[in-house]
Amino acid sequence: MEGSSDEAVVSASQQAPDQHARVPRPHGYALGPRGALAPAEEGPEAAHRLAPVEARRLLTATARLPRAHRLARASDIRRCLATGRRRRLEHLDMIWTDNLVGHPRMGLVVPKFQSSAVARNRLRRRLREIWRREIQPHQPASDLVIRARREAYGADFSQLHRQLLDWRQLALGAG
Repeated sequence: MEGSSDEAVVSASQQAPDQHARVPRPHGYALGPRGALAPAEEGPEAAHRLAPVEARRLLTATARLPRAHRLARASDIRRCLATGRRRRLEHLDMIWTDNLVGHPRMGLVVPKFQSSAVARNRLRRRLREIWRREIQPHQPASDLVIRARREAYGADFSQLHRQLLDWRQLALGAG
């Protein structure tokens, strides 16, 4: 029986405009729009989370490290590494030199040392925060490159803080 098929030929113009096309897959399930479930960001599961826009505003302007105070250009970091004075600490290498911009700048070099990205970013945040709060207000117009050594990944915040304050006292003479 050739004419007893359940299939109908319907042109695209005869379909309702709000219907989505469903394409059958080899295993029999149709590929197309699923049930209307809200993503986790919109449902009750996300009631206690901060909105992304609010989370960005948690740091005030005074709590940020302005771009002008960062050594971001490779040429500036290379100049500091080539001509700067050096001090090796237990967990860090400090390299600093004078600059002509009129304010202190800081650059970080945190090698991987087979550590995770989470560990590297945590170390960067710790060093940046100590410099911003404790070193920058007392530092003359100079460029500072802080290079983390392998041992820095195992150091806690208080050890890093103590070492940077000791360096500040020794190198900069600030109390």
